[in-house]
Amino acid sequence: MSQPLIELGGDANAPIINLAPANGFVPQTYLNFVQPFTQHFRVMSLPPRALWGDGAPPAFEDSEDWGHLANDLLAGMNKYGIEQVIGFGHSFGGIATLLAALKEPERFKALVLLDPTILPPNILQLIELAVQHNQQSQIPLVAGAQRRRTDYKSIEELFDHLRPKSLFSDWSDEALRLYVEHGTKLTDEDTRTLTWSAAWEAYYFGTGYTTIWDIVPQFAELPMPILFLAGGDSDTYTPESAAKVAELVPNATHQAVEGYGHLFPQAAPQKSAKIIMDWLVAQSLV
Repeated sequence: MSQPLIELGGDANAPIINLAPANGFVPQTYLNFVQPFTQHFRVMSLPPRALWGDGAPPAFEDSEDWGHLANDLLAGMNKYGIEQVIGFGHSFGGIATLLAALKEPERFKALVLLDPTILPPNILQLIELAVQHNQQSQIPLVAGAQRRRTDYKSIEELFDHLRPKSLFSDWSDEALRLYVEHGTKLTDEDTRTLTWSAAWEAYYFGTGYTTIWDIVPQFAELPMPILFLAGGDSDTYTPESAAKVAELVPNATHQAVEGYGHLFPQAAPQKSAKIIMDWLVAQSLV
């Protein structure tokens, strides 16, 4: 498997934004969100291993924590000659971006963390306990991914299947269509299967970075400007977690997209992009 570079828009010679997506969401599901940035930046994505090809994830007993995501991101930057990026990271992509910036801060001009997966300590303790006892399938998000239907007769069938789901209730039809068109691929049997496989999704949910709170204070030492942007109604980067991060990293900017949950980049792309663009302008990065 070899890491691809996915172009999302913008001039090839413009300053670079790298988008690290959330688990299970291909970078193209963010096209509505990143479109305003393409006027000033080259927007691209060096995706995680789930999108490197058709290889299966390791067994849980051979798993690594999310530190390998940071290593892969930095290796991709080396492979493609990418320097001085503004790192956008959503959910576990935010953790990957933060860890990469801690390893090699000179590679990043700024960080924009979109509802990063800094879960409440009690939830992380339960995940860690499941990992220690090789009981990852007992983690609800892992179990949900393992049960996920993966094959559909057509894009239309998947769209009709997902449209009533609560997860996508605040997504526009256009946003959902990006998900079903780019999030599936044609198989030899002339059916559509998930591009980001359920097995990889379950693997990432079952590994995690359960010691994240031990290193959150280190984020305050990073030399680049940082924006933490939360979903105001998020059940992932909860208001309690966001308040604690703001206390531990007071030099960062902390804002929220009110009225939206964890998937606000897809559900409220223009509103989210405006908050970020205003911040980038304030940092003299636009």
